[in-house]
Amino acid sequence: PHSLRYNLTVLSWDGSVQSGFLAEVHLDGQPFLRYDRQKCRAKPQGQWAEDVLGNKTWDRETRDLTGNGKDLRMTLAHIKDQKEGLHSLQEIRVCEIHEDNSTRSSQHFYYDGELFLSQNLETEEWTVPQSSRAQTLAMNVRNFLKEDAMKTKTHYHAMHADCLQELRRYLESGVVLRRTVPPMVNVTRSEASEGNITVTCRASSFYPRNIILTWRQDGVSLSHDTQ
Repeated sequence: PHSLRYNLTVLSWDGSVQSGFLAEVHLDGQPFLRYDRQKCRAKPQGQWAEDVLGNKTWDRETRDLTGNGKDLRMTLAHIKDQKEGLHSLQEIRVCEIHEDNSTRSSQHFYYDGELFLSQNLETEEWTVPQSSRAQTLAMNVRNFLKEDAMKTKTHYHAMHADCLQELRRYLESGVVLRRTVPPMVNVTRSEASEGNITVTCRASSFYPRNIILTWRQDGVSLSHDTQ
């Protein structure tokens, strides 16, 4: 499936919500956008990300991320009984388009790295972990969202639709479908006490995901049972 993933984080210190926020966007699992706090702008991550929109500006993405950051700061401000020190509220929003054209979208909230609330944006069903801390945090946040007139069923439907609209817009550029990112390869060697040597190859950060790795010696592919 193709996916678009938003990752936003806001911070508080001694109960005071900080003005800035952190934001990253991943397209098909690869870094795509980040929010530059110094310039207050959304910036593409790499040339391939720039190619998705060509010579168009990133004003739309900047506006969306800024608005999402503001909403998340307001949510953090309504979490009661914050202890002294540094605390974080993180929101992860994901939408997917599958090969059969079916869609999925969800959002997840984390406080100090602990998941405490999830929502299926299509069915609007909420899920809360069983821990008492998660239950308390979830109730706190949901009560705030209910009080906010914007957080209605129409709002959640729009979140779902907007994410899919952006994903389709990026896919229509064709860059995502054409691009290839070669794998980063790390080879390690270990020797057992009986003298057997094991060589391991790990590949990461490649696209598309379906690749085949082959060991070669003097240009000849080696079988799995090579000694």
